[in-house]
Amino acid sequence: MLLNYLLFAGLPAFAQCAPLPDSSKDLLQSLNLPVDEVGATAFSLLYGSPLVGFRQLASTSGILELDGTNVLASHATAANASLHVVVRPNVDTIYSTGAFDLSATDVVVTLPPMEDDRFYLFGFYDPYGDLFATLGSVSSSTPGRYLLRATDASCDGYEGCITSPTSIGMLLIRVEIKNNTTDVTKVAAYLSKSSLFPVNSHEPFNPPLIAADFADLSNSTALSTLEMTARLQSRAPPETARFQHAVPAILALAGIRNGSYHQPACVNLTLASALVEAAVTTFTEAPSSYPDLGNGWSVLNNTYSGSFEYGAAVVARAIVAAALYLQVTPANALYPTLGSTQTTLTDSEAYLFTFSGRPPVASNGFWSLTMYDDAGYLVANAENTYAVGDRSNITFADGDLVYNDYDGAADGTFQVLVQDAGVPPPSNWTANWLPAPAGGGSFTVTFRLYAPTAALSDGSYVYPLVTKVNAITA
Repeated sequence: MLLNYLLFAGLPAFAQCAPLPDSSKDLLQSLNLPVDEVGATAFSLLYGSPLVGFRQLASTSGILELDGTNVLASHATAANASLHVVVRPNVDTIYSTGAFDLSATDVVVTLPPMEDDRFYLFGFYDPYGDLFATLGSVSSSTPGRYLLRATDASCDGYEGCITSPTSIGMLLIRVEIKNNTTDVTKVAAYLSKSSLFPVNSHEPFNPPLIAADFADLSNSTALSTLEMTARLQSRAPPETARFQHAVPAILALAGIRNGSYHQPACVNLTLASALVEAAVTTFTEAPSSYPDLGNGWSVLNNTYSGSFEYGAAVVARAIVAAALYLQVTPANALYPTLGSTQTTLTDSEAYLFTFSGRPPVASNGFWSLTMYDDAGYLVANAENTYAVGDRSNITFADGDLVYNDYDGAADGTFQVLVQDAGVPPPSNWTANWLPAPAGGGSFTVTFRLYAPTAALSDGSYVYPLVTKVNAITA
């Protein structure tokens, strides 16, 4: 299950204690959680679990320690197998990241001009991974300076204003690379012209975000999640009126008060974690949560992709945070998955992904299949091939390139081979080969489609057929 990491044992038995306001009771009951301390704790684990990703990105990766807040940290190279900052990193883009803190200042974001055919996205997230604003190629954003604010500061002199629902959060910039060294250098130059810098200093209304906020946490993921939820509660409150009324009382009943977590004596965290697991299972098994796309593919309901009803869809938000923290919205990208198909191989087996034609993305879009191990990281291999897609030299069966340098090139069926990294295929398959973990086992292949067209979600596109075959060797 997606949230197995929340399970842990060996704590006092549960007993019912204090009551809750009606709005809080209704919220717990809507998630089939009991109206007591254990139910409140299960809710708090769901509610706060995305903060594991926020901590990993903001603190564990060194952003706060090395750069502080309101500064961009750019990455000069594409992700590789040694990158463990975030799960399921995207090798199609180069990133810049910055933790923002608007408690004592506003922030100016600089968006440099880029080519019309290049995908780029400036995504503004609250700490829970809810994407509340974007600038980018899909929305044809005007280059220039934008004001990121948590107050009603004036927008005069800026291309626009972005109002953050929380005083802290994350800016993640993605810029497409065209899969060659020269282009990596070009993208790095774009990122060097992107910036964050503080303006309009004012009296602080919250404590500043610092590395110490993530220090001295419990070794248990469940306990540390509750501790982080407590520490960040005042700086990242609920965004909807309903949740603003209902959530604080639930968190307080769970033991989250005044910036600290104190486990109620009547709470069994094993039972609370089991309730979390049940809520996740109920959500994932509902057909409406993952609409069927055909050939075993499904996709998270657009309602929950990147934007989680302003933080109200806590189960969906927790699931996405565990699998793909800082996901984007469907207008910018789709992430179809193989649903119930178990991707596992021995070193004598392979998968063939048979495409009926090129995936339909916009002229500034792209697609890729990316390989991850069970931990969610890129699979090391001698070829340093972590993804194949429209910028790879993939070919049709007759050897012609699927993607030529001119418009109107013939389209048709082509295949991608997923096979053990230690079992290289014949040379005519090399460009179409995605190496799986050596020695066999299970893994995840992520299908990413950036700047998707309507055909990808209206049923007119045939998603690739995935079949297991014998390994293809020389």
